[in-house]
Order: sequence, then structure tokens, then C-alpha cells
Amino acid sequence: MIDKFAVSAMAAAIAGLVAVNAGLYDTPVDIAPIASAKGRDGVMMSAPGGSLQIPDAGDFSETFERPLFSPTRRKFVPEPVQAPAVEVASVAVEQPAAQNVAPAVAPSLLGISIHGGAAKALLRIAGADAAVWYGKGEIVDGWTVSTIDKNQAVLDRDGKVTRISLYPSAWDGQPVGSVGQ
Repeated sequence: MIDKFAVSAMAAAIAGLVAVNAGLYDTPVDIAPIASAKGRDGVMMSAPGGSLQIPDAGDFSETFERPLFSPTRRKFVPEPVQAPAVEVASVAVEQPAAQNVAPAVAPSLLGISIHGGAAKALLRIAGADAAVWYGKGEIVDGWTVSTIDKNQAVLDRDGKVTRISLYPSAWDGQPVGSVGQ
């Protein structure tokens, strides 16, 4: 069995911890975010009017400039960007007049959105990285969006009409007829 001395020692230790905890319960804790409000002697500093005096913390810009979770906490300095070498022409070069000729390649159709009767087509111009939503009547790289339905968009330019299917099949671009002829 358990020795009576061991049980009484454990009970005394638990009672001592409870007494320490009760004593610390009412002890004030300084949680001032900037600086301690206590003076060097441990007494709270107060202004002449009786209010608590908190010293000015200053500027935290240096703190925010360094990365918080980096072990070295050094300020981020981006690498310098070198401008490409530019060749300067010494003789004036005559530029041809700008022509408003649209490319012959129609944009690719990536998506269609129909909401509340308003239809928009997500079109990407050949060679572009990003796609843009266009509505009926808007001009895309020289093409005018004339019709948008749930499966296709119809674009026209200078009398030329092209239908761009959202789900192109293997038979697109082939004449309609019987298979195997």
C-alpha cells in the first residue's frame, strides 16, 4: 500500500501550490505593449493629474521593414534592375503610317457567361497571356462580337463572319456529309 508519509507529502505539496496560485491571482501583470509603466523602483508612474503616464514609443518603421519570421531579420532589399542597352539612331528614320488592319486570326473562346439575359464571352487574343470578358457589340482586336449563345460566339470583321465554338468537336471545319465516303 501507499505509505502514509508519501500521501501526506503529496497533499502538502498540492496545498502549497494552491496557496501560491491564490497568492498570484490578485497580482497585477504589466501588459503594456510599448514600455513598462513601472519606474525603476517598481512603483507605477503617474502624471500630476493622477492618470497613468506612458512614455512615447517612437517610430516602429524599422521593425516593420525587417521580415518577422526570418532568422536573420534583415531588411529586404530588391535586386537592382538593369535597364537594357538602347541603341540611339543618329539618322531620322521615316516610320510608315499606322494601318488599322486587324489580324486574320480570330480570338479563342475560353468561356461564356449568361446572367440575367446579358451574355459575355471570355476571349483571348492570339499571342496574349490574359483573357477578357466581352459583350455583344464590343470590338475585340478588330472583330465585333455579334452574337453570344450558350455554346458559341459569332464574330464579324469587314463582312467576314466566324463562329467560335466553346466545345470544338473533331468534325469542326469538315464538310457535312456521311462518314466513310
